[in-house]
Amino acid sequence: MSENIHIRAYFIIEKDNVERFKKLIREMSDVVETNEPDTLEYRFYLNEDGTKCIVHETYADSKATLSHNDSAASKTILPSIFNMAQLNRLDVYGNPNDELKKVLVGLNSHTFNLFTGFSRKND
Repeated sequence: MSENIHIRAYFIIEKDNVERFKKLIREMSDVVETNEPDTLEYRFYLNEDGTKCIVHETYADSKATLSHNDSAASKTILPSIFNMAQLNRLDVYGNPNDELKKVLVGLNSHTFNLFTGFSRKND
């Protein structure tokens, strides 16, 4: 069974913050891509007017997810994102370890444990 952890984060952005939000998520994505090899997927999707964002994140395992949470990007850029966008929902898919579960409780997330299925790994 896969050890991957998948996260879907849902943000609401005020219209006057859209351009600044876009700049920050580009920066966040670049820093994560450069410094976090066990972050397998990190994609930001915006609705047409940029006021809603869904982030798709996939990590190799719970350890990689915790590493992302403690990363420079999460400590320096993410607080600015949270200052201009409301985290509306955080869904976690997979089987997080006990350490990650403790972190997720503080984020008011919803966890869905992998029961069955497969992935063909197509992009």
